[in-house]
Amino acid sequence: MSDTPSQAKTAEKPDMRRRLIDAARLEFSEKGIEAATTRGIAQRAGCNEVTIFRHFESKQKLLAAVVQDTSEEFSSLCECREEFTGDLRMDLGHFAKVHNDSLERCLGMARALIGEGYRRPMLCKELVGDVIQPFHQSIACYLEQRKRDGLVRQDLNSMAFAEVFTSSLFGGVLRRTGGLSDLDRDAWIRETVEIFVRGINAAK
Repeated sequence: MSDTPSQAKTAEKPDMRRRLIDAARLEFSEKGIEAATTRGIAQRAGCNEVTIFRHFESKQKLLAAVVQDTSEEFSSLCECREEFTGDLRMDLGHFAKVHNDSLERCLGMARALIGEGYRRPMLCKELVGDVIQPFHQSIACYLEQRKRDGLVRQDLNSMAFAEVFTSSLFGGVLRRTGGLSDLDRDAWIRETVEIFVRGINAAK
């Protein structure tokens, strides 16, 4: 038995919503938030502008949906599920790679919001700030354990370390993708980890 028109419409809706979010993410990433247009998004999604407004009502609400979707993707990617070795270089290298890979996947929207964050501070905070907080906490918890093992300086502020560490990696992605660094991806991660490990090693 074939689907009824209402069933076909119900089946189509999630797919179209997904297409619109993906298209909008590309449009915002490539053109910036202000320059992106609903016409451009509709062309990318293969539909008309009316479809956008039927699903999201406005460009602003579509932007909010894209930010939420990107935040959820980053959060799902930016998790360290593996067992740690206790070796600072290896473990922080793992944190660095996970963060870098997650950031590269979501970089376009992060760039767009950073560029225009003063106009939309809450959306910028949601994608660039709040979403990484659990990852910072994971790094901090790891460092607190290494303190108990006597491997990390007791006076280290673990949350501050996590923030500065990930900020350095974020800066590396921005510099590399902007052609401003002679270091490639692996070299940036390796050198960042080495510098930070030397700074937190407990005195012998």
